Amino acid sequence: MLVPYLALIGRIILLGGERILVKKLGEKSDSVSGTFLFFGIGTIFLIPLLFFVEVSLNASILFYVTLSSFVYSIAFFLYVKSLSEGEASLVSPLYNFNVFFLLILAVTFLNEKLTIFKILGLVFLFYGVSFLNRKSSLIESFKAIFLDKSCQYMIMASLLIAVGRTIDGNAIKFTNPMLYAFYLNLGISLFLLLYILARRNISTTINLFKEKRKVATLSGGLNAYSYLFLLIAFTGIEVSIAEPASMTAMIITVILAGRILKENIKERLLGVIIMLIGLWLLFL
Repeated sequence: MLVPYLALIGRIILLGGERILVKKLGEKSDSVSGTFLFFGIGTIFLIPLLFFVEVSLNASILFYVTLSSFVYSIAFFLYVKSLSEGEASLVSPLYNFNVFFLLILAVTFLNEKLTIFKILGLVFLFYGVSFLNRKSSLIESFKAIFLDKSCQYMIMASLLIAVGRTIDGNAIKFTNPMLYAFYLNLGISLFLLLYILARRNISTTINLFKEKRKVATLSGGLNAYSYLFLLIAFTGIEVSIAEPASMTAMIITVILAGRILKENIKERLLGVIIMLIGLWLLFL
């Protein structure tokens, strides 16, 4: 089938640009409010798709959506916070650690074997990371990454996203991708809205939307459809192939960060390429 592969290409393109917009949305802003707008507006963008599917909600779908929404609410709060506080070309490649965590979960709980290719993949992955904030030695480079708060936020987000992807992979087996994407965006939005209301911070969210209406709208639209494209890709491509392939989006993000945000990407781009080699080796 051609559709899953076209969806995967769409996912890569949209995801590459999404992170730059999230960076602009979250800068000097409340991260919870930014994350709510990210998913709340995304939910609105997905409403027209409901006219093309049979809308249903049973106990199984509700269980998966509720569980995944809760996990993603925390994960993407950390994701937005990381991008808003750190350089996009530095923290966005660390998003790809979710593939590393997926592997660890599979080896630990599903008794998958740790092959020589997977070990080599891990070596390439971590070596590539050292180029993101190059210092005088390998150890100092790793310390500069793993002791940086914005990098820590992205690594924690990637762990939770790995858990969310595992839930998605099971849910999509019996749920229409368009319907699941809508329910998930709605669920995340509701969790975040409850938190905002509990903090009595709705005025901050409203002010952020007024201040950054265009960026919020664009980021929400890209988020909604990049995730929908991933779900469609899952219908014809194995998760273990589709997820690493979508990671090539970080090349687009790093290049855009250099051109639009004027970040220094020379060594980081090399690090991204090394990380991509490692990601593919993990699934050989």
